[in-house]
Amino acid sequence: MNRAFTAWKWSLGVVARSYRTVVVLAALIALWAFAAYEWLSLPESSTLLLIFALIWAIAQLLVAVGVVGGIISGGARAVATEGWDVPLRSLWTTKGKDFLNALVFCLVTVVLVWLCDAVFVWINGHSVEVASFLTFHSQKAVSHVPIEEIYHVIEGVLWVVLSGFLLSFFMVLSREGWREAGRQRWNLLADNTFRTPFVASLLSVAVFGGVAYQLANWHPIVSPGFWDYSQVIARFSLALILISAGVLFWTLSLACLQAPTQDSSQEG
Repeated sequence: MNRAFTAWKWSLGVVARSYRTVVVLAALIALWAFAAYEWLSLPESSTLLLIFALIWAIAQLLVAVGVVGGIISGGARAVATEGWDVPLRSLWTTKGKDFLNALVFCLVTVVLVWLCDAVFVWINGHSVEVASFLTFHSQKAVSHVPIEEIYHVIEGVLWVVLSGFLLSFFMVLSREGWREAGRQRWNLLADNTFRTPFVASLLSVAVFGGVAYQLANWHPIVSPGFWDYSQVIARFSLALILISAGVLFWTLSLACLQAPTQDSSQEG
């Protein structure tokens, strides 16, 4: 546990020293979200516009792949070199092979996330049936509301496990290739399910994500007009910065906790 505390402390230090990278990453996320919103609002009135929308969607996908691959690989490199910051150049994947690996990984991840989401939605849709089943057998009224709340907690934990596993898998992939990543998949899954990396993932989501969520949904009472718009911009900007810092901290923590395991396996 002392090693985990050291890894988290080091990760926070690197995030604090990489404030330029965090701010630029937040700006990129905001621009990408705005572009996605504008793409969804495009009217489907002509063939030319549909072609333009397709090109726009592909461009957004490529930008997202480049940024995701760059920031995760950059965090892994910072751990490998024991660096004290994540430079701005780490926000983009420049090598062709690395970009191709990131593209394939992101496409597989999208399919996997879609399948998991479909399963979760199907399970949640049966909460009323579960409540009816419990009501019939216990002869007492059982509400489906607490069942849904328990399910959402379980679902959230499972999403944390899946996200941590995918982050760890991609770090091994970017460093050692598909073969080695595939060989370590079960060990990585175990690490992110009931070992210290799972705690790091849970802390990253709960602290950074929780504070960002509360900040984005906080509605201070101010006079309408300039101050109202200003507080909205400030809240969402800080929330994006917190999310970006959380992603970087999450990546660094998992890479730092993962490195001793790999070293020991290589020595053996």
